[in-house]
Amino acid sequence: MWNTNATTTGLSEVLQDFQARFNDNPRAKKLVTGWDRSVLLDASNTGNKFVLAVQDHALREVRKVADFDEDAENLVHLQGDESVLTEIFSGRYNPATALVDGAISIFSSDRDKVKLEALAMILWRLG
Repeated sequence: MWNTNATTTGLSEVLQDFQARFNDNPRAKKLVTGWDRSVLLDASNTGNKFVLAVQDHALREVRKVADFDEDAENLVHLQGDESVLTEIFSGRYNPATALVDGAISIFSSDRDKVKLEALAMILWRLG
């Protein structure tokens, strides 16, 4: 179930809820088989950064970090205002729409972008 109270819930809490929903979704778990990645969420307006660690078929960890090596191997980097990231991960703003709107930027390999699109279809019920 999506957290519809994103306006009063911070990004950290929204991400914890997202982790539970992700790990409860068998299609998402199947899709990330063999796709071990660190997803860096970079809130450009606040400087807050969170890392989501996808490993062994699950979203294993969500943690706030002070800094992160943006050139690290197997890194997917999402950047946008914190309010936009909160809206996306609470389920109120489709990430594909946010990308088209220019509200977020994604820095990753083409293969990882395809994986993210497939995850968006599953998690945001687009497909």
